[in-house]
Amino acid sequence: MRFALTNGTIYSGHTITQNHAILFEDEQIIGLVPDDQLPDDVTVLDAEGGFICPGFVDLQVNGGGGVYFTQYPTLESLRTIRDAHLQFGTTSFLPTVISAFQDKILETITAVREAMQQQPSIFLGMHLEGPFFNMEKAGAHDTACIRAATHEELDVLLEAGKDVITYLTLAPECVEESVLARLVESGIVLSAGHSLATYDQALHFFRNGVTAVTHLYNAMSGIDTKQPGLAAATLYYGQAWTSIIVDGEHCHPYAVRMAKKMLGEKLLLISDCAACVGSDILFTDFGNFKAYYRNGRCETEDGRLAGSALTMLQAVQNTVNLVGLPLDEAIRMATLYPAQVLKLEHKVGQLLPGASANLVVLDKALQLQKVWVDGQEVTLRQK
Repeated sequence: MRFALTNGTIYSGHTITQNHAILFEDEQIIGLVPDDQLPDDVTVLDAEGGFICPGFVDLQVNGGGGVYFTQYPTLESLRTIRDAHLQFGTTSFLPTVISAFQDKILETITAVREAMQQQPSIFLGMHLEGPFFNMEKAGAHDTACIRAATHEELDVLLEAGKDVITYLTLAPECVEESVLARLVESGIVLSAGHSLATYDQALHFFRNGVTAVTHLYNAMSGIDTKQPGLAAATLYYGQAWTSIIVDGEHCHPYAVRMAKKMLGEKLLLISDCAACVGSDILFTDFGNFKAYYRNGRCETEDGRLAGSALTMLQAVQNTVNLVGLPLDEAIRMATLYPAQVLKLEHKVGQLLPGASANLVVLDKALQLQKVWVDGQEVTLRQK
């Protein structure tokens, strides 16, 4: 059956269109057509004057629905996390594994591979955040798991994680040159994070295969005028895909505006969300520490940030309402740009012919009204 989603402003990716409809059939988008040229055999869906956008694409999802993926690395966990985030408009994401021992990472790879085979437009691969970090920037990660990357471990991970591990956050200054070269050659997106790289080191890495930066300003060397670090190099270089957490906690709205001015279309939104999204749990027990969900934050008992309680829907709302960026750019930061990082913008992140029929409708207050994933409408519980 063919559907026509009409009566809304369409943010297709690069364009904003009115008096048109999005046509989709089965799992794919057919295209945009003028309202007065709709085929007779389509089922018309009413967006009620809202904003029609691609489904959100999140490159850093640690958990949801009360489940932390690293803690429970199963296909069932991924389905629970998926269902939680669909309620907030995220239709594609990278399940994220925080610093863990090798046997646990291998379990997560198995689960993500199976999920990708079943729903490739939702599960885009896996983000391995750690364990190759600078110990002094471990953040809430378990320091017992942080270690140097070796060729021996890469032999295992690159073989087991082929076509699954698509994004790797590491501290490049802590990785041997030959190991880093091998990772660059693997095709995995390499992102600098949890790092104490100096300004000069960071620029060197950007010019030699590190193409991204994870949660700008957080868990990295900063913008000290006497000893500038990774954050300063990121802003100056301006060519690395750079994720940022816009929850009002991880960085001030001013810092987001400054990053946007410096980075333009290279700045994108992530949630870095914890298990609390779509759940009423009060904390997650990791054994070595507890992550508490309170006052809109995900934090350790002593108040250090440990991921976020953010959704991509809230990230878009905050980017417009707190930061002051235009809606069309906020939408691109949550859809097109993250898809481009993975070179999947022909499949997700845009409303183009042949792309997956993953769509959301927002009302004028930027509240979520409708979600479709692979052409199937999602039943929404959240209002």
